[in-house]
Amino acid sequence: MKHILFYCAVGTALLCGCHESLEKRAQREAREYTEKYCPTPVQNYTRTDSVVFDIATKTYHYYCSATGELDDKKVFELNKGKLTDALLANVKENTAFRAYKEEGFAFQWTVRSDKNKQTVYYDRKFTPKDYK
Repeated sequence: MKHILFYCAVGTALLCGCHESLEKRAQREAREYTEKYCPTPVQNYTRTDSVVFDIATKTYHYYCSATGELDDKKVFELNKGKLTDALLANVKENTAFRAYKEEGFAFQWTVRSDKNKQTVYYDRKFTPKDYK
């Protein structure tokens, strides 16, 4: 009987020890997505260059590039509100974000020029205050 309890205790400890935290899962999924898909093909003049999850700030961060006709500071100045509304709607409605939102994660998009990577056209972080 003691051996059965011992093996049950060891089995439980092993199963619990292998459980991945949501933060570690987010970090792993972001890394795997980047390795597998990034840079993504250009769609609507944008491309996702990488996705990173920062455990310290609990932020899921998308780094993108604007290409072609969209690679223009004026376009972003004129449409910043529309872009913000569209990205916030994505955060609110995307079921893939549900577990992350329940834990209070933030979501950030940074869009740079494809021609000049130093030029940032758009950088916005959405926190629980924004999407709840």
